[in-house]
Amino acid sequence: MSPPLIRQVKEAAPPASLVIIDSPPGTTCPVVESVRGVDYVILVTEPTPFGLHDLKMAVDLLRVLGHRFGVVINRAREAESLTNRYCEEEGIDVLARIPDDRRVAEAYSRGELICGVAPAYESLFAALLAKVESQGPSKRSLAEVVER
Repeated sequence: MSPPLIRQVKEAAPPASLVIIDSPPGTTCPVVESVRGVDYVILVTEPTPFGLHDLKMAVDLLRVLGHRFGVVINRAREAESLTNRYCEEEGIDVLARIPDDRRVAEAYSRGELICGVAPAYESLFAALLAKVESQGPSKRSLAEVVER
């Protein structure tokens, strides 16, 4: 029953220049409903084999739907990863890399904002927002994507 609920939440969203819809991972019906009609999708993944598997499925889905998207790598490490290589080979924009930082995990477990415990991350998220805003709204409607 989540797709009807997601539709209602999207319809109830106040008019704004930026609305963020947090969706479950994967390629299930709730995800499809969450991305329906949006201008841009941010895929959040982790540099693990399981994360890469899910990322590939989500990329395939978004390409079929004709959506523009970028990737955020959570728990990123300095060393090269399969996820970095995949994004590079596929021409996928990596919007941000959130370092693997215990303070982030601890803040999350307490329900706190990351920037409250690690103010240095504020610039990372500001840069992420600027990159997403630079994408601008999509010029194609959902109907055009479906007709494709």
